[in-house]
Amino acid sequence: MKKFAKILGIVFGLILIAIVAIPFFVDVDKFRPQIVKATNERINGNLELGKLGLTLWGRVHVSIDGMNLKDRAGVSVLSVKDASFDVPFLSLLTGSPQITLSMQQPQILVIKRKDGKLNVMSLMKEGAKPEATTPGEEKSGQMEIPSIAVNARIGVSINDAKLVYKDEAMALSNNIDNLNVRVRDLSLSRKTEMEVWADLKTTMGKDKEATRVEGPLKFIANLTPEVSGGEFKSAQMEATFTADDLEIEKGTLFHKKKGVPFNFKFSGGVTQTNLSLKQAALHFHNAEVVVAGHYGMDTGADFTFNAKPIELKSWSELIPMLKEYELEGKLGLNGAFKGKPEALQYNAKLTIDALSMKGPMLKAKPVINGEVLVLTDRIEKFGVDVQGPGTQIVLSGKMVSFTAPQLTFALKSPKGMDLDQWIDFPKPAPKAKGDEGAAGGEAAKGPVADYDAMVEPLRTNPMMKAMVVDGTVAIPFVKAMDVKIEDIAAKIQMKNLVASLTGLKMKMYDGLITGAFSVDLKPSSPQYNMQLTVNGFDVQKAVESQFQSFKNTLIGKLSTSITGGGSSFNAAEIKKKLQIKGDFKMANATFKTIDVAKMASEAVNKSISKIAEKIPAMSGKTLNVPGNTESKYELVTSNFTMAGGVLEAPNFVAKAAANRGIDIKGYTKMGIVDETLDAKWELIDTQKVLGAQNVSAGVAGKQINNILAKGENEPLIIPINVGCKWSAPCSNYTQVPEYLAGVVAGRIGKAAGDVAKSKAQEAIQKAVGDKAPPILKNGLKGLFGN
Repeated sequence: MKKFAKILGIVFGLILIAIVAIPFFVDVDKFRPQIVKATNERINGNLELGKLGLTLWGRVHVSIDGMNLKDRAGVSVLSVKDASFDVPFLSLLTGSPQITLSMQQPQILVIKRKDGKLNVMSLMKEGAKPEATTPGEEKSGQMEIPSIAVNARIGVSINDAKLVYKDEAMALSNNIDNLNVRVRDLSLSRKTEMEVWADLKTTMGKDKEATRVEGPLKFIANLTPEVSGGEFKSAQMEATFTADDLEIEKGTLFHKKKGVPFNFKFSGGVTQTNLSLKQAALHFHNAEVVVAGHYGMDTGADFTFNAKPIELKSWSELIPMLKEYELEGKLGLNGAFKGKPEALQYNAKLTIDALSMKGPMLKAKPVINGEVLVLTDRIEKFGVDVQGPGTQIVLSGKMVSFTAPQLTFALKSPKGMDLDQWIDFPKPAPKAKGDEGAAGGEAAKGPVADYDAMVEPLRTNPMMKAMVVDGTVAIPFVKAMDVKIEDIAAKIQMKNLVASLTGLKMKMYDGLITGAFSVDLKPSSPQYNMQLTVNGFDVQKAVESQFQSFKNTLIGKLSTSITGGGSSFNAAEIKKKLQIKGDFKMANATFKTIDVAKMASEAVNKSISKIAEKIPAMSGKTLNVPGNTESKYELVTSNFTMAGGVLEAPNFVAKAAANRGIDIKGYTKMGIVDETLDAKWELIDTQKVLGAQNVSAGVAGKQINNILAKGENEPLIIPINVGCKWSAPCSNYTQVPEYLAGVVAGRIGKAAGDVAKSKAQEAIQKAVGDKAPPILKNGLKGLFGN
């Protein structure tokens, strides 16, 4: 025993002497050039190593007096002043070598280039091509791992590191200080433990767009591999990420306070052919998403995911701008996907439960409930129900294929839509002084939107080009801004980028409106066609409601039929290219800005004074039209055309009601854009409301009644021009004096001729007497026309 102890003491002494002496005789620093050379041959960059030192106290300890790794651009990726490698003697003696890399306060720089690539990912050179096998030589499907590699363990200890991340494309630079990494027993035969933690205090971006991140975060992972017979079999992994106490602030847009849950948990495993995911759970605030399932090389994926219903009200704590909207309700999502990538099957269900929000124009908060069911490459069904005071909107349907969509939908409103009860519509801005005369009501000058160009993405999108839409609309009424539209029905369709609205039917201001509309979106300037029929539309009610633009036109019960088309969605082009034709009739009509009786009396009275200068018999004559007499018309009709922003009604006819107005007949031209008016009318006093029949004159002892008309029993006709603007018309009577002078002169001339003939007959009769032969009497009658 004493001899064994003596031998053991000698061995221990020799080992102690070796531990002390070897570092003095073995210069590990001489291997530094070979290490640097071998490394630089394998990387796209340059490695610089400081002096290497060796100690053997209980372990093999190689110290590195500084290390600097640069990329090909000469930028330092990793630099550290104090680093070392440690290998415990016991691990070598047991056949399970343990190597630990330690770094104190390293600095790491990660750069995302403008091309989207990271500098650290381009450090390693591409591996050498595998050696060709000699004839008859076969490579095994599985590579056997050497025993020493299976039992080897690697450890990493990084303390108080500084990580700098730069994004050249976005001109951002972010720093992470106090980064620590611990990896214990990274091995193929033992449980590996990894721990990363940092105490962040960084700002990303500048000024109001800056994002501030401050607080601790921690990542822990455990990996347990299984190797049998030198072959990898499986590995189990558990990981957690915790940042509950991390504070994140993005100006006034987002603010996660300390203590708001933000964590992730993962547990699963992997074999040579399968990946299993027992559970992956992400928890942020009150939202939690859980994913579970597996993936096999032969069977493909089989995963489920579930997002528990999220209560939205408390999210205003994280997103301050939501506070003013008073967001409430719940959102839920669950589903699954299964199969291989090339034939993946999936489903998802989104639920909306009592979602409501306050808006800047909402008097009350609408409540939204809905459900969307998605199956592989289609929306199997969707349904959304929106309710507010006096309003309900129900949208339902389905869509087949996401690449060539075929959308079918129905829009209904069982209760109708009284939008005035829950939407605060803006009041129209008052016109500034002088705006009334602005031609065409042009808006303030500024950038003009090109709506045709906005359609271009639709024209070039393969999905939109292939889309087919088939929808119906059925709404009992819509009321907005005191305008009520009832019994609304229509069919909406689209195919080959041609959208159409057919079967349109609705009631508005006692009138029935029907029609159809189509637009072809394929041309760069979209082409559209329309057909519209209106029966019994009460223009007076429209004016009293919201359609003030009608107040300076013709009021009554409107019926019209219009067909036509045009191109472009831009306002200026629409006015130029819209071409329509049709006809209209207005029953029980009134001109709101044209006092026809006043125009007629003014025209006649001014003309009489001029006529009297040449025809003294007209001196002192005048029309006395009762004041404040509103003209009424049984019917106003015409056909019309519109092109280039100009509407023409060539056969405009207005038939006055009994004793309530003057008939109108003629040609009317209106500028839709500039509001110009050019009307050439004949005012026909069929009802004799002007009293012109009472104007008479005596000529050569003969009284001429109704002298202003072409005949005693004929109506007075007055030719006038009406111009300026249809919103502020002005009358031109220049033709009236000449015309009426001609009528008066004709009547006087005829009366004078009649007197002359009468006197001649009397003289002849007196000279011849009763004894004249019958043939002579008959000849005289023929001569004078009696």
